Amino acid sequence: MKGMEVLRRSSVFAAEVMEVFDRSPTDKELVSQAKTLCRDYIHSRLNRAGIGWSKPEHGVSAPGSALGEVSSVLLWLGVTWGKVVSLYAVAGALAVDCVRHGHPAIVHTIVDCMGEFVRKSLVSWLRRRGGWADITKCVVNTDPSFHSHWLVSAACSWGHYLKAVFFHLLREK
Repeated sequence: MKGMEVLRRSSVFAAEVMEVFDRSPTDKELVSQAKTLCRDYIHSRLNRAGIGWSKPEHGVSAPGSALGEVSSVLLWLGVTWGKVVSLYAVAGALAVDCVRHGHPAIVHTIVDCMGEFVRKSLVSWLRRRGGWADITKCVVNTDPSFHSHWLVSAACSWGHYLKAVFFHLLREK
């Protein structure tokens, strides 16, 4: 879920930036944001896996065909936020495997492939939704704080019920 938190924070930041300028994001901005989201998510996954990553120079190139094929199959019947998030999860898992097997430079290729895929296949879909910030409408709050506990909701509901009964009885007198 830490990856979702990174995605949510990045999306909120993008929304705040767009509100300042009060305009729709350009294609270039959407692709740049996609690559930043991907890079941040991969970094989060690597940290969670306990793998250090020194962000090496570009140099090793790897075919992005596997990620491209997964992308095409995943989005074949239409685009949803769930599918987009799943695609980022696949990219993150692929990056973790590459770093574990001693090929950290391929992470840059994965990020570039995600950016290219967004440019070719998702930009118009993202633009119709106002950009990456739209995902915040779909993210469920998983905060284990006091307010999200079911017992608090039940107690509040019971309190409202008692208040309604009290005012009903008061009205009858």
